[in-house]
Amino acid sequence: MRVDGLDEAAVAPWASVLDDAERDRARRFIQPRNRVEYRAAHVLARQALAAATGHPPAAFRFEAGAHGKPTAWIGAAPAGIHFNLSHTTGAVALAVAPFELGFDIELIDRTVDQGVADRYFCPPEIAWLNSLPPPERDEGFIRLWTLKEAFIKATGSGLSQALDSFWFEVFPPVIHFAAAIADDPAAWRFEQRLIHGKFLAAIGFRRPATPVAWRQVEPDALSGIIGTAAPIPARSAMG
Repeated sequence: MRVDGLDEAAVAPWASVLDDAERDRARRFIQPRNRVEYRAAHVLARQALAAATGHPPAAFRFEAGAHGKPTAWIGAAPAGIHFNLSHTTGAVALAVAPFELGFDIELIDRTVDQGVADRYFCPPEIAWLNSLPPPERDEGFIRLWTLKEAFIKATGSGLSQALDSFWFEVFPPVIHFAAAIADDPAAWRFEQRLIHGKFLAAIGFRRPATPVAWRQVEPDALSGIIGTAAPIPARSAMG
């Protein structure tokens, strides 16, 4: 969902879908842009969960895991659906599935500090980045970063997971593990997709028993679920 054209007046009606904790958190952001992003992201999450489960958007509550990854609940029971939320300058997005997954979105043309790769990435990743022409290295970094974020968010470990304990080949995305991680790379699937020509999204999950397709949904297809809240602008999109 693009948020670069939204202001606080546009998202104010959506507050009726949020719970007291979300409304309080939104108010505590200092920058208006952050308040807009937070409200938009949480309404989008509630809409998507409602579309997947049939429950009203306002019915969900959220609990954070040990490393901050939220889970959706209906009353005292898990909602039976998993989601992962991400945001970047100008957009919020999430992935929803009946299994654990990780999702990240970043601006594809963001300027980055390549020194971060030297400090936290694995030698094969650093070598791949250094093999790229200099004008392509920032995009290469973003491709690696979103894949790494997708993995640590899928496992729920967050940044407690050392970023140099696993590494990626990028085209196509394939994960490799250091000896300290007792996991099978073949058990994992990763995909990347460019959205709106400027946002790079990455998703990762353990391969389920049945085939899985990544389907992008336009928010206006979900907007009627909100009820009394203002509909999400039809020009927006979600990956």
